[in-house]
Amino acid sequence: GSSETYIPPSEEDIVIPDSVAGKVGYQPITEEIEDITDDEADRLSKELGYGEEGDGLSFDPLFYPYYNMLNDKEKHLYRQIYANTLAFNRQFRPVESLSEDYMLDTFMAVYNDHPELFWLDTGYACKFKGDGTCIEVDLSFNRTADNYGTAKAQFDKKAAELIDGAAPLTTDYGKEQYVHDRLIENVAYQISSRMNQSAYSALVNGATVCAGYARAMQYVLMELGIPCYYCTGYAGENHAWNIVGLDDGFYNVDVTWDDSDQGQYDYFNKTDKDYASTHIRKDLSVNLPPCNATKYRVDDMAPLESTAAEPDPDRKRTLEEIGKSQEDVINTLEDYYYDCYNQVISRGAGEYEFENLIGSEALLNQVYSIYSNGDYKQGFMDNAVTAVGAGTYDMDLLVEELQGHVFRLTHRIKLGY
Repeated sequence: GSSETYIPPSEEDIVIPDSVAGKVGYQPITEEIEDITDDEADRLSKELGYGEEGDGLSFDPLFYPYYNMLNDKEKHLYRQIYANTLAFNRQFRPVESLSEDYMLDTFMAVYNDHPELFWLDTGYACKFKGDGTCIEVDLSFNRTADNYGTAKAQFDKKAAELIDGAAPLTTDYGKEQYVHDRLIENVAYQISSRMNQSAYSALVNGATVCAGYARAMQYVLMELGIPCYYCTGYAGENHAWNIVGLDDGFYNVDVTWDDSDQGQYDYFNKTDKDYASTHIRKDLSVNLPPCNATKYRVDDMAPLESTAAEPDPDRKRTLEEIGKSQEDVINTLEDYYYDCYNQVISRGAGEYEFENLIGSEALLNQVYSIYSNGDYKQGFMDNAVTAVGAGTYDMDLLVEELQGHVFRLTHRIKLGY
């Protein structure tokens, strides 16, 4: 049955597969506390203003779940931290004086909800006076804040490449898979990467750790109107991944772990049960929705322990294993169009899948581009739809890499009248 709350597994039950061991790198939010005298507190409270208070801002629970986990005082402070980050105000007096734990939760909520604030670092400082009242908040910005105009232009340009590539796809699932696959293709896991807790490291620099992959996925899917949350916890070490909302509920997605030599969908669209032996949510992330939807669950979870006696779960399959030969492989875009057209008109209207085999990465990239720029319509789809007397269509594309740089394309199509 579907539970309304997340139930965390036990750390003792966590087993990390060799293929992804050490692919982590999330830095939890850190709070630096400084105790100050009452005299200094009085001086600061006279000198320091609130900066931007963010009054009137609202945050849709579907896209900003962390804001909606907070009480009213924390929400007030969240709006202030958010507004001051946008205004590059590093120091301000908090509009609400909260204890250390509540301050930490509030900062974590702002950070986790807003990957677009790519210049905001995971550490901040607070000055408290003797009675536990916070007098000053100091935010920390990474180096992009010093040259924000250029950094923002680069960030927007790189994000737009993914957004524009995904936008023409007709379903949220198709868009989600496209962004997941492009991030894996464009980004390298690199523990020493700069600003690696930020979406900027993945989108612009192309090198990051788990936090950067998850922040980039979150940002791009949110821009596409798909709920995508930043989820933090434990996977052998501190780790971050995503929770994505599709039409039937929520799924876990770990782009970092899918960026291994093969198993590209081992951690894509999985339930909490699937993740129970590898991932545990922590902190505020335990309040994110449980992931128990299954309509888009990708069912090729690699065996957790590969032993010498077992086949390697990450091995690419051969043509022979899927019952095909080199003669079935398509090598030009014209042949791809011809094959798709014939497969659609031989099946007619309805909901079904058809496959073809693509003989090079160059041709695969051409295929991606015809779907992102709409050329596939003229290439085969419009004529095929007319030929079978259909009026509407939806299509998603799934890709499996086989041995020898051959790619198996599965088209999930729905043709209606």
